[in-house]
Amino acid sequence: MDLPIFYAPPENILDGLIQLPSTEARHAITIMRLRPGSLVLVVDGLGTAYRGELVKTSPRKVVIRIHAEQRSFGEPTVRMTLAAGLSTGQKFDLVVQTGTELGVKRFVPIIAEKSKVRFEDAGRGRARAARLERVALAAIKQCRRAYRPEIALPTLLQDFLDEQAGEDIRFIFHPSAQARPFERVEMSENSKRVTLLVGPESGFSDEEVHGAVESGFVPVSLGQRILRTEAAGPAVVALVMQRLGEFR
Repeated sequence: MDLPIFYAPPENILDGLIQLPSTEARHAITIMRLRPGSLVLVVDGLGTAYRGELVKTSPRKVVIRIHAEQRSFGEPTVRMTLAAGLSTGQKFDLVVQTGTELGVKRFVPIIAEKSKVRFEDAGRGRARAARLERVALAAIKQCRRAYRPEIALPTLLQDFLDEQAGEDIRFIFHPSAQARPFERVEMSENSKRVTLLVGPESGFSDEEVHGAVESGFVPVSLGQRILRTEAAGPAVVALVMQRLGEFR
């Protein structure tokens, strides 16, 4: 049986002991009804998992003595970035939740020409990113991985393209005439850095696709059916992860 899993930031891990944040402590005591001696797993968001036992408990404070640790717990070997068009409402929450469970290391919400979402001030962008970080945190515990993905601030597509360099694989998924069918795209299982680019609800413009190709992205098609943006992001992540051997 899998051990209950919790999150604690690195600064809460010291001298062989872990103190859970208050929200995690309340969950452990009031929801899961754990007591001293209970064995648990704690992830630090940076890739390490700790196995240990509760030694001190109260509704707001739980201390765990570390028995063992494991680096790269639940992590794929590939570092994958998913840059996806920012959606209206909370649709992007689903992109982050499912993408995290599939192994994405970095999410970049993209604002493109046809995007329905615009941010007039940095504060709204930071608030959105903070909520998405909470979604990612819940997802890493759900799927039992130890790395908390990075959530970038909403980024203009051209600014994102300008920063691209050194990736082994760069795909832009768009149903254009020049796009290659996914099954005909070659990729090596030795690839370690992958960036996938998916459009907003209304897709990318022809000029944006051209700009991405000029930046080294290979246009790829998933066939005749058009997926919603909240489905397209996780779908392409799953397809690429499978081709890279990450589901073995």
